[in-house]
Amino acid sequence: MPAYRFLYEKRRIAGERSPDALNFTGSDAPPAGWEIVPTYDANCLVAYLMSLDQSHPLKEVKGVAPAASPGLAAPGAPAAAAPSPAASPAKGGQ
Repeated sequence: MPAYRFLYEKRRIAGERSPDALNFTGSDAPPAGWEIVPTYDANCLVAYLMSLDQSHPLKEVKGVAPAASPGLAAPGAPAAAAPSPAASPAKGGQ
């Protein structure tokens, strides 16, 4: 996944560190005296994603779906093969 660096700003710490600065450790940490801060666009993106409330439960299937008849197959779906007369049981008194 890309880093989306345009959503963050690397800036020199002037006086006090920003309360919005991200805390990186190891090789991802900015040099001493610098901080990484989300841009306005990053904050807007997070607000939008948080507004997509997905906390409600998903609907469950209550029963088994009925088998589709050959004439009602979905477009692009392979058609079900009809049994051939030779393969069907013979009618009558044998």
